[in-house]
Amino acid sequence: MRLAWLAGVIKLTRLNRQVVAINPDLILFVDASPDTTLCLAGGDKILVRETLDELIEKVIEFRRTVRSRLISSAQLAKNRAEEARLTIREGTRESRPPILRVVETPNDDAPKSR
Repeated sequence: MRLAWLAGVIKLTRLNRQVVAINPDLILFVDASPDTTLCLAGGDKILVRETLDELIEKVIEFRRTVRSRLISSAQLAKNRAEEARLTIREGTRESRPPILRVVETPNDDAPKSR
């Protein structure tokens, strides 16, 4: 199943022992009486040797793998963005303390001199 998640498929076995790769997102429902029949979004039906429980386990494992890869990729992208932000800051004035300027503003409450 290592490479299968890259292609977005799970491997199943037809009744004639031919291996078939199925996109689990296209499975609408599965009928298990007596053979396991997958009903796909396009209207196709596929009979497979795997039991309903085995099929469910494969889909769950597939989704776990995809999610963990997505989370790892997102974390890696976040880390790289943070490193890039810090690198940019080190080469600009933002790495120095900001310069504060005192600006006098007229005080409307102060008594006016004549």
